[in-house]
Amino acid sequence: MLFKQLQYFMSVAECRHFTKASERLFVSQSALSQQITKLENDLGITLINRDSHPIELTPAGRVFAKQASIILADLKTLEEQMEQWRDTDSSSLRIGIIAGLSNLPLTEILSDFNTHHRSVKLSLVNHLSKKLCYLLDEELLDVAIFAMPANIQSYDFDVIPLQKEPFFAIFPEKHPLAKNELFDIASAKNENFIFPSPENVSHDSILSDCKKHGFQPKIISYCNRPRHRINLVQAGFGISLISASGLMNHPTKEGIIVRPLTEPFHKTIVIARKKIRHAHGTVQAFWQYIETYAKKKPNLII
Repeated sequence: MLFKQLQYFMSVAECRHFTKASERLFVSQSALSQQITKLENDLGITLINRDSHPIELTPAGRVFAKQASIILADLKTLEEQMEQWRDTDSSSLRIGIIAGLSNLPLTEILSDFNTHHRSVKLSLVNHLSKKLCYLLDEELLDVAIFAMPANIQSYDFDVIPLQKEPFFAIFPEKHPLAKNELFDIASAKNENFIFPSPENVSHDSILSDCKKHGFQPKIISYCNRPRHRINLVQAGFGISLISASGLMNHPTKEGIIVRPLTEPFHKTIVIARKKIRHAHGTVQAFWQYIETYAKKKPNLII
């Protein structure tokens, strides 16, 4: 029985759905199913009734889930208690960030913190927001800065909002909708859209707003990098929506028209850490620094 198998089983037990659990864990559904099947084979017991929809735990599975949650909680507590013995002056800080944070003075933030904690090694990794949530939840990161997903409440995170970024519509230069000073998204129900991929939080935000206005967008291309979406719009493939930071990272906008929305919507940039009962060490020092920094910089939140 492996620690990973306990985590996989508990995710399925909580989601009651293999696909949702695999998305939450950022693993393939087949890999998830194989690990749980192996767990059941090793135990010689069926834990999940796969014939019901949504799936249900068997009586043995319910007992297993209860004990597995205790084991995982005990392991978490043990790790938290050991945290206090870490040396705050000679440790590392694992920070996950999303790309394109030009509106956020990240270099200033990290440099200022490092001035007061020179022996702390800052380790930065770059991923999309949903992947950062997974890595933070798995405690493979200490803190993460990302665009807040709609299901943020499903994670056991402390969160500090940093920025709200509005979305803008971008059109090919001679597109009929570009004649209007504001973009009414409801007018685009028959348009071809260039979307971020489903792994991107912006995908969910844009899709939700389209559905709010009564239509399912016709997506002809997925593309995460703002520069590539801009290039596709310039080439006349379709229209797209892009955040303020995405536009700022690519100031040359020849061949496209940018318009604000009649009913603006935003993505919220946050910094998060996993909630702990006893916060110690470098993570706590950095968290307190961010809280103080945000209070000193009221224009940090836009």
